[in-house]
Amino acid sequence: MPTKKVIKGNAGGIECVINNGEEVLKFIDNILGRDASKLVSRLGKVMICKGIFKEAYIISDTLTKVIKVIFSKGYIPYSAGLYIGRIRKSKPYFIPSINLLQLIYDELGLRRAIVVSDEGLKPFLYGNDILRKSVIRCYEPLSKNDVVGIVGTDGYVYGVGLCAMESCNDLRRLGDLDLVAKNVFDVGWYLRGGTETRERMFKV
Repeated sequence: MPTKKVIKGNAGGIECVINNGEEVLKFIDNILGRDASKLVSRLGKVMICKGIFKEAYIISDTLTKVIKVIFSKGYIPYSAGLYIGRIRKSKPYFIPSINLLQLIYDELGLRRAIVVSDEGLKPFLYGNDILRKSVIRCYEPLSKNDVVGIVGTDGYVYGVGLCAMESCNDLRRLGDLDLVAKNVFDVGWYLRGGTETRERMFKV
């Protein structure tokens, strides 16, 4: 059994904890599958930092040692390792990062994903939602009001949506302009000046 040793840091109103990531792995297990959570668990430890938001990162053993020194000096790293997502108190309880989704899709195949056309991807990258006419393929499992990966025809993850369907079968009854997924995050956020407070990173 792996050790449950916990490393903690606290500064500037932000609390960070480094452990085996059971909380995050449970979320990943629930929405992306047991094989996905096992894949992530092999990458390293999990650091969860809680301030205004509760963010999760995967960090290597080497980076863990560096962060431990940073903690001991009374500081908190702004970011570290691989950002894997945000933990929330209401649904969706976990918003996976595009980096996490890309890793899982590349290693294990698409799941909980919608592949959209180039024509549909362009407005999405400006903060718009995904409509039925833009959908090329759909991958289960889906659940209404939970997260879904938004993937281009090139296989890259361009964002995260909030699914408006219970399953891929719902596509059969939807009209071209019906909502399939609300925009939660898209990579265009970085180009729209997303580092400024006027636009939240996640639209939930």
